[in-house]
Amino acid sequence: MDQSLLMQLASYVMPLLIIGAVTVLLGKTGSPWLVAALAFEVLMLLCRLAMHFGASSLLGSPLFMAVWNLFGLLFGVCLLGFAVTWQPSARRNSP
Repeated sequence: MDQSLLMQLASYVMPLLIIGAVTVLLGKTGSPWLVAALAFEVLMLLCRLAMHFGASSLLGSPLFMAVWNLFGLLFGVCLLGFAVTWQPSARRNSP
């Protein structure tokens, strides 16, 4: 398998894994921070898909690249917000 194909596949698998992990955490905690983080990660994946499917002119657009980076920054801020505000529940049935 070509190395560039592996890199391209990894660039799509990684956001899907993050979306899956955030979805699992959201199901367990119901945090609004995770709702926002999930939305921004999906938007980043949509940007990547837009670039892949014929929108090569977007690569030269500073506005598009700025928006894509802004989505990444906001995802990180939301994940940090969740981490800072998360209150672990008391453990049940501890040995």
